Amino acid sequence: MTPEIALLLAQDGISTGAIYVLVALGLVLIFLVTRVIFVPFGDVVGYAALTLAALQLKQTPGTVWLVLSPAALATAMESPSPAPPATAPAKRCPAFA
Repeated sequence: MTPEIALLLAQDGISTGAIYVLVALGLVLIFLVTRVIFVPFGDVVGYAALTLAALQLKQTPGTVWLVLSPAALATAMESPSPAPPATAPAKRCPAFA
């Protein structure tokens, strides 16, 4: 084994270990806060892996619509409503003037 291959294997091991650490931290943090084991967390990891694979192949990931659709909906719901039409000031009752 040449030093170049050893460096590549070490880099691969460190990056894989970092991914495992992030997944474990995500599971632990969710469990500590909610006291519920979040089973769909594996789906989130799977979607992240598929998105990364598509990005590395220079393709648009299929998960982009899972992000853009709720983002557009949230933007539409949070956008400021149009200003109400201007009305004349209310007239004061002469008894209270």
